[in-house]
Amino acid sequence: MQYRALGDSDLEVSAIGFGGWPMGGHRYGGSNDDEEVGAVRRALDTGINLFDTASGYGLGHSETVLGRALKGRWDDVVVVTKTGICWEEASQRFVRDSRPEQIQEQCETSLRNLGTDRIDVYLIHWPDPDTQMDVTMRAMENLQDAGKIAYVGASNFPPALMDQARAVVSIVANQVGYHMLDRRNADQIIPYCATNGIGVMAYGSLAHGVLTGTFTEDPKFDDDDWRKPGYAFGLPLFHPRHLSATLEAVDEVTSAAASAGLTTSQLALRWVLEEPAISTALVGFRNADEVDSAVAALESELPNGVLDAANIATRTAYDRLLIAEQPEKEIGPGRRTS
Repeated sequence: MQYRALGDSDLEVSAIGFGGWPMGGHRYGGSNDDEEVGAVRRALDTGINLFDTASGYGLGHSETVLGRALKGRWDDVVVVTKTGICWEEASQRFVRDSRPEQIQEQCETSLRNLGTDRIDVYLIHWPDPDTQMDVTMRAMENLQDAGKIAYVGASNFPPALMDQARAVVSIVANQVGYHMLDRRNADQIIPYCATNGIGVMAYGSLAHGVLTGTFTEDPKFDDDDWRKPGYAFGLPLFHPRHLSATLEAVDEVTSAAASAGLTTSQLALRWVLEEPAISTALVGFRNADEVDSAVAALESELPNGVLDAANIATRTAYDRLLIAEQPEKEIGPGRRTS
């Protein structure tokens, strides 16, 4: 396994990180707890040491399953979880809430779910426009001072908000979306983090399933799956109007990967890790076989031109998707109503 620094912190994290969103099951195609536990333990055996989850993933279920899987192995890992969103019963949706009392309550719940007394890296999941940044970050600093968390981080924060957060407390990581078919964070956020010694945790490395090589033009999403409306954070990644052309680009990635003896997902993962500012590329593993496949992606030398071919094909597809971007289709949590 390869390891990289998490920004300017003293943490060394695996280049491949275990993403815990699918583990929660809720709105992501369901999950099998026993298989997920097996995947975590296989990841540990391969040297993966960064495990990412959130209080919102499965309404805490992801944290609970991860805690079960890591029992007795806490000294070997860096666990990242998140606060700042909550489920609003009245609207039946997630909303942003980074008020101090919410952060404190969610931290205590996450500690119980995980079965630990300290969180390694604690992130604000989404910026909350209704709570002042200094108030939010002082609440995080208080948790740090109390020994509840070791490091403070952010997720989905643009540079201007990173500046506000860093004026209060040191930020070691920003977790943002980044993959072959979504490069929106490559122009500002990733360079900002590189310049300021902040680790980048890339989520969606396999385009939320599109870059696995198994996606079809008629994906069968459950009714509550967040991907069913067709948009990934405003980008029409799964939309029927664009999916056929996108999958043609994926076919080119598959051909390029095959020429190097790799799978589609392995080449997609290598592409993400070509960016030196990326500390870890998160993959939402569902079973041990997926772990083995991802780890194998790091073991082979790539022939000249393979990444270039995949990059050109997907760049064209990304540009086409970007033209059709609809920010109002953002699936991130909305503003709270109370």
